[in-house]
This record gives sequence, C-alpha cells and structure tokens, in this order.
Amino acid sequence: MIAGPFESHTLNGRRFTCDADDDAKWKFGGKNNEVKPNGDGSSRVVQSRKTDSIEGVSLVIDFDKGDDDFLQDLKNSGKMFDYSGTANDGAVFAGLVQIVDDIEISFKEGTASISLQGKIEKQGV
Repeated sequence: MIAGPFESHTLNGRRFTCDADDDAKWKFGGKNNEVKPNGDGSSRVVQSRKTDSIEGVSLVIDFDKGDDDFLQDLKNSGKMFDYSGTANDGAVFAGLVQIVDDIEISFKEGTASISLQGKIEKQGV
C-alpha cells in the first residue's frame, strides 16, 4: 500500500471526498487479548471480540447540500449502513458500519471528522 490519505468514502450511497491531510487509521477487528493475574502469581489470557474500525476520517462537507445533517441522521438512526472507502493506491475497504463517537465539524475547514465501527474488509487493489 502506498502511504497517504483516502481519496473518498461512500456512506449509505453518498460519496464524500477526503481532506488531503486525512490521517484515517484502520484497526483490525477480531480478538482483543488481556493478560490477567491469578492469585498464585501466574497469569491467564482473556479474549474478547472487537469490531473493525476506521478512525480519524476527515470528510469534505457541503453545508448547502445538508451533508452535516445527513451524517447526524445516519448516526441517530442506530442502524448499520453500507460503507466503502478508496485509498490513494486504489485499495477499497467496504462493509457495514455505524458512526461512533462525536461528529466534529470544522466550519473553517469545511470538514467533518468521524469514526466508523462495524465489519470492514479490504477488497484489494
């Protein structure tokens, strides 16, 4: 993969371009390991499941088109929605996600910063 930001993200059929300084991070889902102490001084590993996530997504938004309201409505729905993102090397990430944490709007930059969680798979280049 060539390092660099995503080119675009499509959320529930609506395409957003990315800020050129976007530094989105993909975190693999699967299992989370936690090492816990036992009473005799030994340790054990406890596993829990965790979802895939893409954090730090910086979407260029158009207030006149209601992009800010669209994002908030997606989050408020509480339902998973279709997602795809295209990296600058052509790799595509896709799946079913939901917006988590706060949607941070920058009026100066005309961007919305969001984080997504769900089932996200790399589709290839």
